[in-house]
Amino acid sequence: MRCSITPSTASRKFDNDLPGWWKWLFYISIAFAAVYMLHYHVFSTGDSSRVEYLKEMNPSYSSTLDAASGGLLTPYQSPFLSRDENLTPRVRAEIARMTDATFEQSVMRAMSKADATQLDKLKAAFPDIYKTFSTGGFTAGAGSASTANEPTITAPLKDAAALASGKQIFETQCFTCHGKLGEGLIGPNLTDDSWIHGGTLPDVIRVIRKGVPEKGMVTWERTLSPEQIDQLASYIMVKLQGTNPPNPKAPQGVKAAPAAAVENVEPADGKAADGKAAPAGKTPAKEGAKK
Repeated sequence: MRCSITPSTASRKFDNDLPGWWKWLFYISIAFAAVYMLHYHVFSTGDSSRVEYLKEMNPSYSSTLDAASGGLLTPYQSPFLSRDENLTPRVRAEIARMTDATFEQSVMRAMSKADATQLDKLKAAFPDIYKTFSTGGFTAGAGSASTANEPTITAPLKDAAALASGKQIFETQCFTCHGKLGEGLIGPNLTDDSWIHGGTLPDVIRVIRKGVPEKGMVTWERTLSPEQIDQLASYIMVKLQGTNPPNPKAPQGVKAAPAAAVENVEPADGKAADGKAAPAGKTPAKEGAKK
């Protein structure tokens, strides 16, 4: 008796058409790629992300080759290489400081970036330079900024916008060491009248700029702009000094009168420092020395 065996459907080869929606998406993606390439890379009628960045940094930017060819030719640039036009003014200033730095400044720059072990080695090798470095005498470079260590303001900023900016910087960058209210955690209490590195506005600005590497405080002048440092220092002096936050850290350093107390001390004739009579029942010296 014969039996016929039919091929299994699993062994059959199907040749079904792809769905129409799938084909249309494929065709549209090809057309979009062609338009995109012509728009951005051939005719340069649209700005690439690199050109958008350069125009944002310099609104008058125009590539020489782009201008000469009417946008027909756009030079290729590796993302791993950098041209001078890509460097922001801050980066250029940093490069200038590095190339113009003296030997002592180069050593202090290395100290500012060293970890604890490396810092100990540099301290042993260059004790005199370390002494200058630890007291805040580090300047980023010679010739590029002769007033790098001089404060840009002589009195705290008191306008609302500057203080709000200083508060934002403090609450995002400084609170982990000094507490949300300046009460002190790893770092010292910023609300009392004791100071480790000086309690004047220039002292506070200098410490923020240069940091205290041996105590773990980083150099903020590489992260914050001079304007931001002024705002941060002003916020500390105006809004934190003299407050009484809960759980404050014990005082550290030397007790010093705040600048406000010195400016508002009442002379023997009963007038404030500005020559005006002190309000009845209120002593300016006490008002400025709350903390």
